[in-house]
Amino acid sequence: MAKPTPAKILFPLIFLLTFSLYSTAQDNAKHFFNKGYYNISVDRTAAIDYLTKCIEIDSIYTDAFFHRGICFFKEGQYELALDDFDRAFALNSDLAIIWMYRGFTYRNMGKTDEALNSFSRYITLNPRDTSAYSYILRGKMKYELGDFTGAVEDYDMALKLKPFEEKYQYYRFVALYESEMYHKALRAADRLTKINPDFYGYYFYKGNIYTKLDRLDSAIYMYNISIIKNYQNADGYFYRAQAYQQKGDLNKALEDYNTAIELNPDDGSYYSKRGNCKLEKSDKTGACKDWEEAGSLGYYEDFDKVKKVCE
Repeated sequence: MAKPTPAKILFPLIFLLTFSLYSTAQDNAKHFFNKGYYNISVDRTAAIDYLTKCIEIDSIYTDAFFHRGICFFKEGQYELALDDFDRAFALNSDLAIIWMYRGFTYRNMGKTDEALNSFSRYITLNPRDTSAYSYILRGKMKYELGDFTGAVEDYDMALKLKPFEEKYQYYRFVALYESEMYHKALRAADRLTKINPDFYGYYFYKGNIYTKLDRLDSAIYMYNISIIKNYQNADGYFYRAQAYQQKGDLNKALEDYNTAIELNPDDGSYYSKRGNCKLEKSDKTGACKDWEEAGSLGYYEDFDKVKKVCE
């Protein structure tokens, strides 16, 4: 039987040594990743250091890039976060969640267009995300860009997935209101009062819509309910006062302005509008005093009347 040559003996040894070193490197990389992952919620600086060591050992450790990116994001180091998210996605294009974090990062950087594009990319890659959160986020970006109709469309998509989510219904209502689609906004507010009939704010919003529609009796009725549910809300009295004033019921308007000011004496707009009401009641002295008080609080919308009426 022939004796094995040195080369035949050496090759398996080299293979075993290489495999052993590779396994050790992998174990070390995993060790540092685990330590980094553990420290994300404890000490992000330490987490970044451990994850960096993991990457130095294994330059294709996708999760290390991804979680280091999250750490950078939470530390406000947005450019570094985006770099890590890019590298993680290059290593694993199935990791769609990265586009959500890119969206968060761009949003915090004030880059609304890029945030919108990132959230859209996530939805494209993961259209069956039943959390509905991605549509809400994209809707918010559209809202911030002034695309209220587009925001409503995304909120509608979210509500198809979660129809009884109060917060999502509220976002939709606000977008409809801001787009001046008051009849649709009113229906949205009706749904909100059914979901949460005890919250005074929804009746207050309905009062605002009715005021926009020039249905002042309905507006006052809704403000009444709002005040009954929260009699400490100064805005309820303030807006009801304006509705009374528009109707020409100046005594009730003045009474509500007084209550609003008692509850919140630091809002200049309250004094200014009460001044207008007093002027309608031919109380020029009282009106001038209120306008001056409004100006001292930094509210100048009606301050020109001081020169025209009071001097």
